[in-house]
Amino acid sequence: MSPTFDYAGARREEATRVARKHVKEIKGFYLTATAYAVVIPSLWIVNYAMGGKIWAHWPMIGWGIGLTIQGLSVFAGRSFFGNEWEQKKVDEIMARENLKVVSSEKQLVQAQMRMLQAQIEPHFLFNTLASIQTLIPRAPDKASLMLDNFIAYLRQSLTASRAQEGTVKQEVDLLRNYLELLKIRMGDRLQFEFDIDADLQGASLPPMLLQPIIENAIKHGLEPKVEGGRVRVTARRSGESMVLTVADNGLGFSDHADSSGAGVGLANLRERLAVLYDGKATLTVADASPGTVITITAPVGRALPAS
Repeated sequence: MSPTFDYAGARREEATRVARKHVKEIKGFYLTATAYAVVIPSLWIVNYAMGGKIWAHWPMIGWGIGLTIQGLSVFAGRSFFGNEWEQKKVDEIMARENLKVVSSEKQLVQAQMRMLQAQIEPHFLFNTLASIQTLIPRAPDKASLMLDNFIAYLRQSLTASRAQEGTVKQEVDLLRNYLELLKIRMGDRLQFEFDIDADLQGASLPPMLLQPIIENAIKHGLEPKVEGGRVRVTARRSGESMVLTVADNGLGFSDHADSSGAGVGLANLRERLAVLYDGKATLTVADASPGTVITITAPVGRALPAS
């Protein structure tokens, strides 16, 4: 077994060594000051006793300057030019560099969030446009309604994708428009409901956080099921955390591999949660038999004004 290095012990030894060295420096200064206090008056006595030209002031001034420099190096030098001064300068430089790193990381995270949000959108947009095109010749009224809902959804999603944060209410409104669009295409095969705690309506929430879960539930749970099914979205407060749940009664784990939580949408969501909440948020995927329950637990953000 390789020996382990005792960092705490090493730091104590270094602190003891520095302290002993400083004590010796102080002791040396006191001895020099004592000698100065004894020798200089003696020189003045000798000078006056001998008479003639005054010369005792030269050793007094020269030695006094040296004693002053020694005192500054012992007592003030540690703050101005010694280890403490050096450590202070190192801390200042490190703080500036850390600020640059944090700024760069923030820009990187923002770019990453835009990239991840962009990955959520394309296939839904194409599928919706294809559905509208199909409905135009045989059900123009339904196609018009779908187009109106689609425009409303796009307006909300584009606003959300450019924002750094939104609210639970804004997320729910976006999901409601999204599901209304899908309901026009799926009809009675799609049912949905929302159950949101009133005190969480204004809580901050990263934009478009739940949409990939809804997409997963529809694409891999309800659409392949002949009779369709139901999606239920809930938001509850638990202490300092909010618990967001998306449950469906679709095909579940046994009928589609992506329901296990390994799909691209959920992979992106896990990455977003890790970045946005610094590892303090969790995502769990459970088999509801039938269906799937996906739960996000995250710290409650500051409340934002309701829009």
